Order: sequence, then C-alpha cells, then structure tokens
Amino acid sequence: MSSLADEMSAFKNRLKAAPVLQRRTISASAPGSPGADRRERKKKRSTLVYSQPADTGIGNHALTQLHHAVEYIKGKDRPVSVDDLSSFLSHNATPMLLAQLQRIDRINYDAAANTYEYRPLHNIRSKEALLLFLRRQPTAHGLPVKELKDGWSGYMDAIDELEQSGDIMVLRTKKEGTPRLVWANAGGDIGGVDIEYVNAWHRIAIPAAPDLPAALDEVGLKPTSVDPATVKKATKPVERKQKKPRRGKITNTHITGVLKDFGRR
Repeated sequence: MSSLADEMSAFKNRLKAAPVLQRRTISASAPGSPGADRRERKKKRSTLVYSQPADTGIGNHALTQLHHAVEYIKGKDRPVSVDDLSSFLSHNATPMLLAQLQRIDRINYDAAANTYEYRPLHNIRSKEALLLFLRRQPTAHGLPVKELKDGWSGYMDAIDELEQSGDIMVLRTKKEGTPRLVWANAGGDIGGVDIEYVNAWHRIAIPAAPDLPAALDEVGLKPTSVDPATVKKATKPVERKQKKPRRGKITNTHITGVLKDFGRR
C-alpha cells in the first residue's frame, strides 16, 4: 500500500516529465545601436535557446492544492463532497486534482455519491468504538495514541472522557502529560487498593530509623547508603582434615620367626 508521500512524489515526477518547450530569444536593441552588432553575431551562432519553461508556479501550486485537499478530507469525520472541497480550496476542484485524490489508497472514493472520505489506520471515530476496540485486543499491548490521531480529530476528548470514567488506562508523558498509550481497564477503580492488602501492609512493623541498619544486617541485607561493591562477604574458615599416621605394612611374613625384632628389649 503506497503512502500519501509516495503518491505526491509520483505526481511531482509526472509534472517534471512534461515536454520541454523551445523559446526563441529576441534582441530588444534597435539595429545600429551600440552593442547591436555583437548581439547579432551571437545570434548567428545560436538562434535557439533550449531551456525549461518559465517557473510559473503551476506545478508547486498543484501539489499544494493536493496536500490541502487531503488534509481537509483527513480532518473531517465524514465523506466530503466535491462542492465542499471546492469551497475550501476557493475554486473549483480540477479534474486532475480529483483524479489524483482517487489514486491515493487512504482516500475512499464513492462514485455513486461523488464523495471522498479518508480511511484511517483504525476504523475508530467515537469513544464507544475506541472502548470496544481496546476490549477486543488479544494481548495487553497498549494502543499507541498516534495511531488514533490519524484520521480522527476528536481522539483527545474521547481519551479524556474514558479516562475520567475509569473505562481505560492512559500512559502519559511526564513533562507535557500527552497521552502515549491506552488500554482497556479490565479491573476495578484505578488508583484504589483492596482493603485486604492495605491491612497486610499496615501489619508489617518497620523498625525505627536508627535501628534499621541493624535490622537489615540481621537478615543479610545492607542499607541503600552502602555501596554493595564495598561490602565484603564473610568467608567461613576451611576445616582441614588431619591426616592419619601411616602404618607400615609387613610383607615378609614367611620369615617372621627367623629374623630378630630389634624393636623389643
């Protein structure tokens, strides 16, 4: 599917491919005037000058009109008639302009009613349609607001109303507070916590500030003020096993009674 920029680029290339016109240069000096002889000699060398037509602004004007027409149709949440389009452009829409509009994929042309309507990325034009679309999403991936902005002028009001009613969750930028992502709210009230978790939280006894480092140290933790890289882990001493004395092994058992044992007295 080609984008609007591709369609306008193709239209501009067709204008540039127009046939080159030839323009004959005519000397404005009268015969016999100073410098006329030199110009006559130059004229004999080359009497024709090949160049592009003068820049009358027609090509740029056509592209500008096409851009304004698309933006006007895009800003309307309804089909636009040719009369409305002509009134917006302050002149009758030319057949070339209408033909270019019909070539744009994101513009739906109704030949029976002779109207033009912008086709947004998502067929959402009301807060009810937005809520239904979000609830049908198979995953928890939020819907980018910039996709709603395309072809729907009332998207901001719908988001604010659904957020206030608690039907959707909105992720906004920290600085400007501009909506970035939206989700359907499948839970309870936004910002509320069940009383069960509130009571469990309050039952947890938190040591006083002076006693907190010692309490953390007892469970093997360190305060956030301590750099973990500087904490040396206690190493347990390695217990070495004592070696048992080796006993000599008697091998000459067959002469036990012959040899004298000098270890005895």
